[in-house]
Amino acid sequence: MPTTGMDWTPAMLALAIGLGMAIAASIGALSQSRAIWRAVEAIARQPEAGGRIFTSMIIGLALIETLVLYTLLIAILLNGSLGDVIKAKYGKESLENQKLVDTYKAEKEAKEKGK
Repeated sequence: MPTTGMDWTPAMLALAIGLGMAIAASIGALSQSRAIWRAVEAIARQPEAGGRIFTSMIIGLALIETLVLYTLLIAILLNGSLGDVIKAKYGKESLENQKLVDTYKAEKEAKEKGK
């Protein structure tokens, strides 16, 4: 990582949230499509077992979707901590920067009035 003095924690946390959701949604969608494909293929081979295969497929799809929802929950929790990280890192500095800006504006106005 570059050593420019920038704290990369908020950026890395945001990247982790985005990548985690993208990976979980992609893998979940692929797994669900493969499960449905195999279930339809099995029902085509053995129509008399269609009810049991369908029930097993629905349970499997629910479990796959649960894993994606857990990832969404983790992303929401990380997003909440992202705000805390930003406030902890930049909250105090932004207040100090605002004081500097206010001081600069006041000095500039005083100089203009003095002219």
